[in-house]
Amino acid sequence: MEPFNQTASMTTDRSAFYNKVLALFGLSILSTGIGVYIGMAYLMEMFLTNPMLIWAFIILELGLIFTSRAWSKKEPLNYALFTLFTLSSGISVVPVILSFVAEFGGYDIILRALFSTTVMFMAMALIGTSIKRSLSGFTGFLFAGLIGLIVVGILGFFFPWGNQMEMLFSGFGVLLFAGFAIVDMNRLKHYPTDEYINAAIQLYLDIFNMFLMVLRLMGALSRD
Repeated sequence: MEPFNQTASMTTDRSAFYNKVLALFGLSILSTGIGVYIGMAYLMEMFLTNPMLIWAFIILELGLIFTSRAWSKKEPLNYALFTLFTLSSGISVVPVILSFVAEFGGYDIILRALFSTTVMFMAMALIGTSIKRSLSGFTGFLFAGLIGLIVVGILGFFFPWGNQMEMLFSGFGVLLFAGFAIVDMNRLKHYPTDEYINAAIQLYLDIFNMFLMVLRLMGALSRD
């Protein structure tokens, strides 16, 4: 009976892990939406008068990501900091959203990007969960692609590129984060059950960055 009890216990733990990750992922989408609302309703004037304020939220995001290993298992602090991270992400993306709204004359492009991202992420999640074998071996290739994307993005600040380059850059970014979504959903089967916060952070970063790349790609295609 002991092996049966152990198997049942492991199944219960894994089920609880999945439930926590999905609940946190849902919370992250909600808190990001709240962050966007707060940024648009209360902080836009402050952003316009003091553009450096947006960097405070970006630095806060990065600080929480890089220190997540230190706080991710400390309840209830982990829930509070995870919510703070996703809330600040919503606030920090407001200038990007409004720049597209101003350029394209409305929120239509934002809504289309949200819809496309949702459909794409759900499809990638389905692929990732349906593949039986572990895909963790692809993590190195994806990380190398991410480093390349960051380097090229930084170079773009100093050597602005045209619309064709923007399409290539954002198109590669969409494919890259689609790959991350597949691998990270697949990895849920192998995560230690006490790392639900880190698992949720990875999925959140996948869909958040996928949205930004889809938005940029749609903008580039609309300008062409």
